[in-house]
Amino acid sequence: MKKLIPETLETKRLIITNSKIEECDELQKICESWDDKKLIEGSNIEPDYIYKCITEGDLPPVTNASRENYKLKSIYLKDNGKLIGFTDLYFGYPKEKTIWISLFLISKDFRKKGYAQEVIECISKEGRTAEYEKIGIGVHLKNWRGLRFWTKSGFDRVVGIFGDEDYSENTYAVIGLEKNL
Repeated sequence: MKKLIPETLETKRLIITNSKIEECDELQKICESWDDKKLIEGSNIEPDYIYKCITEGDLPPVTNASRENYKLKSIYLKDNGKLIGFTDLYFGYPKEKTIWISLFLISKDFRKKGYAQEVIECISKEGRTAEYEKIGIGVHLKNWRGLRFWTKSGFDRVVGIFGDEDYSENTYAVIGLEKNL
């Protein structure tokens, strides 16, 4: 098992903690509020996506993927305990010293308030402490808001482009981005 970041993290305004089965419905609602996901990625969120993440993990497509290296993290406001989003992390993908984010979502009502940046800064700091060297994410090329956010957050190294070769309304591709810790 890889060295992981602590179960619960705190920033100035947030608590970031391992998700629990009791949060499934509320986390799933946050997922389903992502109204342009189908346009960006070509499909909607599966109805049991969060339940699967908590019980099985959303593991990377490698043969040695381990449930123990995966964590779904809930994001709460410190001042009132409101659940505002989540992210998931896989420790050791695609390389041993990399933390991979496969999904990061802040509820629409809480965007553009600096919370997402605060989470990334916290995870990056904890990743350095745990001796990781990089943090990465795959961003769909049609996700302009996401591309702006991730590049502004320091994810400035392209590690690959994956997916359909030609652009059309019904084709999709992902750009892999990394940030040094």
